[in-house]
Amino acid sequence: MARGNARQSIVHDDDDRERLLNRLEHTIRRCGWELLCFVVMSNHLHLLVKTPRANLAAGMQGLLSGYALWAARRRGRGGHLFQGRYRAEMIEDGSYYWTVRRYVHLNPVRARLVERPEDYPRSSYAGYRYPQKRRPWVAHEALLAAWRGDYGGDGDDAPSAYVRFVELGLRAPLVSPFREAFGGWALGSRRFVDQLRAQSSAVVTNPPPPEARQLAGLDPELICAAVIEYYGLDASSLARRHDPHVARSVAAWLCRRYTEAPHRVLAEKFGLSRADSVPSLTRRLEARLSSSIWLARELNEIMQPVTARAASPTSIDQDAGPGPDEIRIKAGGKTENKI
Repeated sequence: MARGNARQSIVHDDDDRERLLNRLEHTIRRCGWELLCFVVMSNHLHLLVKTPRANLAAGMQGLLSGYALWAARRRGRGGHLFQGRYRAEMIEDGSYYWTVRRYVHLNPVRARLVERPEDYPRSSYAGYRYPQKRRPWVAHEALLAAWRGDYGGDGDDAPSAYVRFVELGLRAPLVSPFREAFGGWALGSRRFVDQLRAQSSAVVTNPPPPEARQLAGLDPELICAAVIEYYGLDASSLARRHDPHVARSVAAWLCRRYTEAPHRVLAEKFGLSRADSVPSLTRRLEARLSSSIWLARELNEIMQPVTARAASPTSIDQDAGPGPDEIRIKAGGKTENKI
């Protein structure tokens, strides 16, 4: 889900809506995603996607920034269109798809824009109710395949079953399925959540151990380049003040822990006027890391190519810094040196 900055509108007319949907189609095809459903509201959008490759961050960055730049040029004004980074929730499997999809498709009804979801034109729901209205870049069949015959009716007719399921949601207020999500972002069984925690080495402990700062010796330029590449940004983005994108804070946080660069050097690199502003830049990210397995995973993914390059004999002596399997970031802001 991505929301307009200060809840402002992200689309103003049909040209805006068409452009955003074109960008969405382009992103789906370029990234190889399966788009299971979508709704574009006036000030936010919802997507339910499967990402066969680990490219969610890069794809969303391209989708949102590409549309925002076009909208800014069209209206001749700057400023941020979207409210910082998109919000992402992880879903275990198809058994949860129907519940999430219904909640997304009924968004326009809850907002009282239409009385029935099929009347809302900027949604994938009409394609589920009327096959002739399907968009070729929405994976309708993939989502219908998740039906397990739980809603009665006409044998194996999944489209009709889904329509009945949505009709049930029209009769009573729906509660967001993510109220039951672990940490607000992982929707699934306890086994699924435990698996995610194990994969991310999620141990919530405070404060960070002293040895975390001893993992120094890495080049801050390597870290900044890795952050820029991971999020698909331009080289100047890390020095832009008041930029809500998480990349600037991520780069500063990683540089403070894995390099010997003093704060005065980092302040210049991140567009800060004073050296003592560097800890302030990373404070909010530190708080998020205390409970976010997802963020810990992103930081590990960013650091993998950096530590691999540091360990390469052709670039830096292996004793000068930790190797590719030696750094592991945990939720809680903790790092460990594992050999």
